[in-house]
This record gives sequence, C-alpha cells and structure tokens, in this order.
Amino acid sequence: MKIKGIAVLALVATIALTSCNKQKRQDSLVTEIDSVSYALGLDMANKIKSNFPNANGAAFINGYEAAEDTASVKIEINKIDNILRVFFMKKQQEAAAKASDTTSVSDKNIKVNTNNSTSLLSEYDSVSYALGLDMAIKMKPSFEEINDPLFVQGYNDLENEKVLLSLDGLDAILRTFFMKRQAKQAEEQANKDFGQIKEDGLKFLEENKSKEGVKVTDSGLQYLVVKEGNETHPIATDNVTVHYHGTTPDGTVFDSSVDRGEPASFGLNQVIKGWTEGLQLMGEGAKYTFYIPEGLAYGANPRGGGPIKPFMPLVFEVELIKINK
Repeated sequence: MKIKGIAVLALVATIALTSCNKQKRQDSLVTEIDSVSYALGLDMANKIKSNFPNANGAAFINGYEAAEDTASVKIEINKIDNILRVFFMKKQQEAAAKASDTTSVSDKNIKVNTNNSTSLLSEYDSVSYALGLDMAIKMKPSFEEINDPLFVQGYNDLENEKVLLSLDGLDAILRTFFMKRQAKQAEEQANKDFGQIKEDGLKFLEENKSKEGVKVTDSGLQYLVVKEGNETHPIATDNVTVHYHGTTPDGTVFDSSVDRGEPASFGLNQVIKGWTEGLQLMGEGAKYTFYIPEGLAYGANPRGGGPIKPFMPLVFEVELIKINK
C-alpha cells in the first residue's frame, strides 16, 4: 500500500507507533478467542485489500481503536454510514464509467463530508478511519471478549506477510465460532423463557427411570421393551421402516404414523439422536417405548408452532418393521 506525502507518512507513523506500543507481536494463537480475534483482523485486511486497495491501514486501525473512547473520535458516529455509502457509491460510478470508456466521475460530483476529520489528511484516510470505527462499533457489542491486539496484529500481518492462519481457512474459523455463539445465546434465552419446562422435564425423567422395566443408557436415553424382535439390528447408517406414536410427557400427540395408518421410512443418521441410538437397540419386529431427554431430542430449538417446547423430553412408541437393505 503506497502512501504519498510527508504529512501522511508522519500520520501513519504516529498511528502505527501508538498501536504497536500496546502489545508485542504474538507468534502463536493459544485460545479460541485468540484465533477468532486474529482471523477477524486478517479477514478484514484481506477484504479491504481486495475491494479498497487504496485504504490507509493505519487509519483503519486508529478508527477501530478509537471506538473505546467515542468522545475523542475524529468522525461523528452518526455520519459514518453516510461517509461510507457516498464514497463507495462514487467508486462504483467511477468503475462503471471506466468500463464504458467514458470520462471518470469527478471527485467534484460526489464529496465525502467528514467535518470533524481535520487530522485525517485525505479522503482515503477518512474512509479508512470510518471503516475501522464502524466495524468496532457494530461488532464489539456481540463479541465483547475480542482480543484487540490480536485483531490489530491479524490486520497488519497480511501486509507484513507473516500470517499465523491460512487465508483459505478463515471463513470456517469465523463461521464455526459465531454459529456456536449464536446457538449458545439462543439456549441462554430459551433457558430464561422456558426454564420451568426444562425443570419439569428433568423431574419427569427422574421419576420415570424408576418404573418397572425402564432401562437407561449411558447417554440418558430411557427405554421400555414392549416386544422383543429378532437378532437383526440396524446400524447408524441404515434406512429403516417403522411405525411410531410420539407424545409430550403429558400425553399430547405431536406426530404419529400409527394415526396416519402408514409406516415411515428414513435413515437413522437423519433423525434426532435419541432415535439414532434407540433404534439400534431394537431387532426387526421389536416394539419399544423411548423416553428421550431434551438433549437427545430438539433441545432449545424444537420445530416451531407445535406442542413441543424448548427443553422438553419426548415419548415415542416405536415398532421396527424392517431394515431396508
């Protein structure tokens, strides 16, 4: 990235020195938060390099770090969206004009109004700073524990070509982490909203396991043998044909092939964990009743609109008709 002008170089040197003094460069990523923080910085640098090659990296970092003290920011927070929208709209118009071999859109046509950015010496400085500030403001509320020095290092490492992570693996790292985080947040919210259902479900299973004939597996699955089958048992990758009758603990029916009068066929690796485990205990012709804990059923995320609530255990009467070979 080339920065023209002595004044701009002085700004970059000052900003870079401020950032670098906060923490020495790390040569390894110890925790998941370390890896995700670094990956975010590296990913952002890679995307900016691809879409905004004239960006001022030091100004971006300065904007990102300025979010910790919004009272001293160089751009008014409520003007960030307009700055970025206008700038990138202009760039799109310039690209379109160039592609059609017409005169490029002049900077006089669309101006980026940065007002308070008197210490940002160019339009590129201002937009780079606004990008960093915008990212921090929008991201940090949902990722408060981010390791800021590693984010900065990740951003700078792309330019220095000393990356600790493969660029090809960044999407997987970030997607996996934020999907887990989203699921955890959903479960925490469900715990607040449906805590009593969870408590009632645990009580139901605790009382049920002491009933005559009920057996419990290591996973917590409870089952009652109504009728034994033959010696042929399915494995987790088999396709089976069954009749079933599913209810909530209070007896409310939510699904029943028996009531429909037609058995169902499916792969054991396509159903809830309680079914995958339970059907493998059965021989062809067997009939069992399963009492499935919420963790082996739908957990905090049941199918919407029906009687199954978050954290609710389920009861199934299942007859294994045949294993489909």
